[in-house]
Amino acid sequence: MRKSKESEKPKEIHIEWGKGLAQKREAEARLKELEAEKSKPFARTRDDPELDSMLKNRIRWGDPMAHLVKRKDPEFLLEDFGDDEKMKESGFIVPQNIPSYSWLKRGVDPPPNRYGIKPGRHWDGVDRSNGFEKDMFKLKNEKQAMEQEAYLWSVSDM
Repeated sequence: MRKSKESEKPKEIHIEWGKGLAQKREAEARLKELEAEKSKPFARTRDDPELDSMLKNRIRWGDPMAHLVKRKDPEFLLEDFGDDEKMKESGFIVPQNIPSYSWLKRGVDPPPNRYGIKPGRHWDGVDRSNGFEKDMFKLKNEKQAMEQEAYLWSVSDM
């Protein structure tokens, strides 16, 4: 009896270094995808509807254009990793909800930019630019107005 207790060693807790929770989840998802790919044909063409839909529906964290795409699930939010116990223990929490100071909740229109990209949900509505975009739009509008005025002046005699 005494020897059996001494021979039993306490089980060691296996700690895996260098990988986070998201990386583990991605690796598991990749393994599942590879298992599913085994049954598919070897050659995938450009017109493969499954590949096309997979690439279209992929959700990328921090994508500034994501709010412009209409999805089947309108109230889609990225998974909140802050609810996980290990994340709470680490103290690293990325909030996934829209904060109260956001331009989306306050109804503030974002300043226009040359690409038409709206800011993310964490923007507080303060324009901290150097004014280049504002000046660019001003010059563009002045040029358009001048061209319109010149055209109207040129056809006024007709």
